[in-house]
Amino acid sequence: MPLRQKILISNILIVSLALVIFIISIHRIVFNQTLERTSASSQQEVKLIKQSMETVFQSVQNFSKFALINQDTQKVLSRDTVASDDVSALKSIHNTLAAMLETEPNIDSVIIESLSGELYYTSNLTGVTLQSLGIYPKEAIDAAKGGAVWGDTLQPSFLSGMKKKNMISVCRVIMSMEKGTPLGYIYVNIDERTLARMYHNEHSNQNPTLVINQDGIIISSNEASLVSQAIQDDSLAKWASSASEGSRTDQVDGMRYLVSLQSLDPYGLKVVHLVTTSELTYGYWKIALLMVGFGLISMLSAAFLSFVFSRLLTRPLSQLSEVIVEVGAGNFDVRASAETQDEIGRLGATFNEMVEHIQGLMLRIEGEEKTKRLLELRLLYSQIKPHFLYNTLDTIRAMAVMTNAKEISSILKALGEFYRISLSNGQELIAAAQEKKHLESYLYIQQIRFKKLDYRISFEPGIEACQVPTMLLQPLVENAIHHGIRGMPDGGLCEIIGYTERTGEQSNLCFIVRDNGKGMSEEEKRLIWSDNGEEEVYSFGLKNIQDRIQLRFGESYGIVLTSEPGNGVEVQVRLPLILKTSGQEEGTARL
Repeated sequence: MPLRQKILISNILIVSLALVIFIISIHRIVFNQTLERTSASSQQEVKLIKQSMETVFQSVQNFSKFALINQDTQKVLSRDTVASDDVSALKSIHNTLAAMLETEPNIDSVIIESLSGELYYTSNLTGVTLQSLGIYPKEAIDAAKGGAVWGDTLQPSFLSGMKKKNMISVCRVIMSMEKGTPLGYIYVNIDERTLARMYHNEHSNQNPTLVINQDGIIISSNEASLVSQAIQDDSLAKWASSASEGSRTDQVDGMRYLVSLQSLDPYGLKVVHLVTTSELTYGYWKIALLMVGFGLISMLSAAFLSFVFSRLLTRPLSQLSEVIVEVGAGNFDVRASAETQDEIGRLGATFNEMVEHIQGLMLRIEGEEKTKRLLELRLLYSQIKPHFLYNTLDTIRAMAVMTNAKEISSILKALGEFYRISLSNGQELIAAAQEKKHLESYLYIQQIRFKKLDYRISFEPGIEACQVPTMLLQPLVENAIHHGIRGMPDGGLCEIIGYTERTGEQSNLCFIVRDNGKGMSEEEKRLIWSDNGEEEVYSFGLKNIQDRIQLRFGESYGIVLTSEPGNGVEVQVRLPLILKTSGQEEGTARL
């Protein structure tokens, strides 16, 4: 996959992930804020219901006292039987009961029961009997001694307004104001539907409101079918029984609700209001559509911008890639664009520098290879050229021996050894012992030519087995004789020294060729290292040997020339220490 497509896909994935996280976060934030606002609103609604119910209960409870202090009521209840002249008293009792209904609309009906079993009740009731009053908790009423006792929701057998109703009642014992003894009971009934109308709204079916007692029994609800039933959900029942107020979410009958609770402390009741969480998300589809639209626009914008920027970013990389392919194919003339100052621009500039460096190395290697081949050809030529001479000299020497010319034989033998070692069977490396013998043959011949020539060869013990390039020291000795010693009237000394030295962990083989001749000036030394130096006249001069050494062993090895006019010349040659390993025809081992 191209880098441009990778960047494009990566950006789209990153934006998509960020967008999904953003939408989920916004959704959670909006939902939580809605939940908090709904919780606060639900709590406020429950508080209003609680306050309304407290007002109703307190008002009804206060009205229940009116009958207790009514003199006619006290008079009638204090008698065992009611005489015919007590008609006015009876009328007063009924008027008091009727006044309670008219004054407090939340009161559905009122019943007064005397200890003797006489019943007095409002005109809207029918079928009231002593047996029907057995539903009221008389033990709790007696124990309260005149205090108000609120009972759970009851469904009496008598009718109110020709209907059966669920009643919530406040009951009292009627005490004699003169003696303080019980005279009877008063039962003030409230229609449960009257309470339900306080919190009934158009969403009542989805969001029920419950009034429960301490046992978790529902005494009032906007759903009439729930009245007198226990809360079915155990988690909700436990929380409702233990909490005094607050809100929480709970699972009820497979639906998720926000539940708010307030306590009616004086009456031992609690108001519970449930709101479905689905109602909280009402209208969320508009927000969802808005978010989806925003997401699509963001995705399209991100894709377009990613395409544009990925194209801008990857175009230099594509161009650089094409240049790299061209260079890999062998075209070193192309160059990458390095116009910008960013990482890609710096990479292109570095790549161009690398290509130029490679070109330089290739040219250098090519030049070194040409030089090496030229030197090899020269060496081969120099070795081949004396072949005929060597064979001829061998024949002449045999003839000298036959004629008993010993001096001629010796010089011819030395000359033959000289050329035999020069040829060396075409080997590039020979033992230092052979190089020493080569020098001895050469200097023997030169000493015969120049009687005043003196020489001294001194090799450190143990270096004879070390490997050195063929024809290494003889050209240096030849230069010392011809350029330094030959013109001296008293002759001169040529000294050759071989030894080893150690530099750090590296062992080197060193030779010194020293003469006491006329020496060299700075200009002469400069000409030796130039391309047109006079050393070209002599087969292998200083520069020729220097090039051979450095081409084979590296620039850390080679020749160091020291000289002053009149003080001779000293040439130091440094080589790596190489031994010929056993079992090898021409192997080397560096120490």
